[in-house]
Order: sequence, then C-alpha cells, then structure tokens
Amino acid sequence: MSAVSAQSSEPRKLRRSTTAGRNLFLTLPANARILFIRLRSMGDSLLLTAPLRALKEEFPGFRLSVLVDPAFVGCFEGNPDLKETLATRPTKLRTIAALRRRRFDAVINLHGGPTSLVYALAAKGPSYGFEEAQYPWFYSGVIPSCGDGMHSVELTIERLRWMGLHATTLPSLRFEHNPAAARWVRTTLGSTPYIVIHPATQLATKQWALDRFRDVGIQLNDRGWKLVVTAGPGEEDVAGQAVAGVDRAQILTGLTIPQLAEVIRQADLYIGNDTGPMHLAAAVGTPTVAVWGSSSSATWHPWKVAHRVVQNPFDCNPCSGYRCHVAPTPLCIESVRVDQVTNAVWSLLEECGKRTPVATGSRDHIV
Repeated sequence: MSAVSAQSSEPRKLRRSTTAGRNLFLTLPANARILFIRLRSMGDSLLLTAPLRALKEEFPGFRLSVLVDPAFVGCFEGNPDLKETLATRPTKLRTIAALRRRRFDAVINLHGGPTSLVYALAAKGPSYGFEEAQYPWFYSGVIPSCGDGMHSVELTIERLRWMGLHATTLPSLRFEHNPAAARWVRTTLGSTPYIVIHPATQLATKQWALDRFRDVGIQLNDRGWKLVVTAGPGEEDVAGQAVAGVDRAQILTGLTIPQLAEVIRQADLYIGNDTGPMHLAAAVGTPTVAVWGSSSSATWHPWKVAHRVVQNPFDCNPCSGYRCHVAPTPLCIESVRVDQVTNAVWSLLEECGKRTPVATGSRDHIV
C-alpha cells in the first residue's frame, strides 16, 4: 500500500520536438477558439479539467470547447473554463457534418484513434495530435511524446507547455458546485455523516471482490458510519451484493453526473476501484481510498486530493487490463486484503480530522 502521492510542478523534458504547433498558443489571437477532442471515458474527461483550468488562467481570452461522448457531457457541467461542451451525434456522419459547420483557430486531439482523427480533420481549422497517435501525418502539427512516469494530468499539461503554456503550478481537477443537485442530496440523505462506496468497474482486473467491500462496510457500520453505495446503469446487483448484510447502507442508482458529484462532495470519504467516479471524488475534493489492480497508479492515482492507493506490487503491473496475462484470474486486485483497505480508511479519516459518528438508522434503497 502506498500513501498520498506527491505531485511535482517542475517541467519535464520532452524526448524530441517538432516545428508546427510549437508555442502555438503564443501566436493565436487573444480570443482564439480552440477545440479539444476527448472521447470515451469519464475519467479522462475529468482529468482534462485541470489542464483546461491552467490554460484558461494563463490565456483568459481563449474560448475553449470540448468534444466528448454524450454520456460524459455532465463532467463539464457549469465549468467556467469552457465556452461550450459539444457532444458527438448518434452516428459518425452526423458528428462530422456538425463539425464541418464549425471553425476553430486550433483543434487539439487528445484521443489517438482514427475516429477522433476524422473528427479533428472535419472541423475547420488547423489540427494537432500526438506523434504516437494513429496516422499522425494527417495533422497540421504533431505534438511530441513526453517522458514516462508522469501522471495523466502532468502529461497533458507538459504537452500544452510545448504548445506555449507556462503553468508553473499544476491545478486541481474541477467540478463546479451544483445547487440543485446539492439540495436533492440533502433531501435524500439527510444530515447524518456518511461514507460513499462505489464498488463497480468495467474491467475484471480492476474489480475488487464485492464480499470484501461488504466486509469493509460492516466494519464502518460497527464504528458508527452510514454507507451510501452508488452504482451506474446495470450495476444495481453489484451495489446490492457489496452491502449484503450491512445494516446502515443506502443504495443510490440512476444518478446524473452532477448528482453523483454532490453525493460524493458531501461525504466524509470515498472508497472505490480505479474508475471515473474515483476521479470525480478528486474533482470535488473528497478524501479517497482507491483499491488498485492492473493499471498504473503513478499515472492514474487521485489527483491533488488527500488519498490512499491500496495496491500490492507485481512485476506485471501495469498492463492493458483487458485480461490477466500471467494467471487465470487477476492476481493484482485479488491480492488486496480487507485489512489493507480498512487500515487505509482509518488512517485517512484520522488525517482529515473526520470523527466517528453515532450509529443510528436502518438500511434503505433508492432507485
């Protein structure tokens, strides 16, 4: 298990440079329109909020837009750094047609696949992509690779530095307070202090056993904590299994991203796997215990928030995560013990000055 990770604000040296796109931001008009393309991931969308924040602070006149999949538009709701959030359409052709009607001073593709490349080329304006992306020769300019070992936020900011961003400090993630969602949370959950557990993930190599989440929940109950268990679409059974036998647990399903954000923001602690909601917890500033499996905790750990990463060392880590390459089942996530997680929980609660509440109430289920 590792403790809170430290983030360095020192610039890191790029492996090599190119010409087109170098110091681009310094050459653009003060009110330049810039489109960022970031598809397919809640976590990646939330992690983009820190680089956008840094860029907007340094170039306040820039009009920034992002193109994301519809499911993740909520990650940017109310974000003051953005002029607009664009959602992809139901078909690629419709998305392309919509983009062809838009003009930007720069289009920056943060996603390396062919679909995002087509979208970058469809929008009117010079396009820029990473040198390791597929078909980089189609871009107006290629952004060089950076050194290994960076956090995802550092990596993106370093590439923006190559394009002219100064950014001597690294900002936190951003998710603005939503008053309507906050009122809903207070009405739904009341005033009793609680801890959020989000037990589900899409990859088996990141999924901690549900009975172990349950055992953690029982120990939290024993110390007086109410649990709020959150789940996405199709994850209702997972949530139920994770609190089977836990007396004081409330299950919330079908939440919008702003509602989930406010549920987590008002919690004393967040516990979960390496998922998008983990990054949402970081964005709203809630202390986070992350149970870690196949991915790189150096690259993806909770950013700029008090946290604990509970992970055991394996020579095969990190890996792609789609399956375990060394065993029939993912040894990395299976090796994490309940006592490792509870020790991380007690340590982080103490560090953040969270007091154990008085145990009252019963189990509820809200859909």
